[in-house]
Amino acid sequence: MKEWLKRRIKKAAENIESTITQLFLIFLLGGTAAIYTFAKNTFNIILKLINSPTPLWLSILLIILCVLYTRLRIRQHEKSHKSLNVQEELHEEFGVYWNNQYKLRCLRCKSPLKCASDNFGSQIFFCSDCDSKHTLRDKNGNYLTEAQAIKKLKKFQQGGKLDVR
Repeated sequence: MKEWLKRRIKKAAENIESTITQLFLIFLLGGTAAIYTFAKNTFNIILKLINSPTPLWLSILLIILCVLYTRLRIRQHEKSHKSLNVQEELHEEFGVYWNNQYKLRCLRCKSPLKCASDNFGSQIFFCSDCDSKHTLRDKNGNYLTEAQAIKKLKKFQQGGKLDVR
């Protein structure tokens, strides 16, 4: 009885394996055919669209959208590159322009300068508008950090002598 039961279970497992293999092949072929049919129909629709003449209203709409997009981009560019404040007074010290709030400005285009690296005490600054690099140096050629330069500027504005050392 045990032998007979083992043979029946083995036969059932073989039948299940055979059935699963056949179903897999059917689904594989059916899926491939479905993908092929979808791609062929999509290609035919695109081909018909390409060969059909474009309506005048669609062409006009496309031109209007392009003009609006261009104007929007120009406006965004102008807002991001604000012109220098006319009332802002700049003076040159340590190889860069400084405003009244002790912010660094480019010698070429007078745009704000940014620190070239995130390292503490960095002495190299760059202008994102004209791609020029600036270093803060005193009259003896020694490098200064932004904090050191601001400290010297504040001391000078309080009535002291500008310390170039």
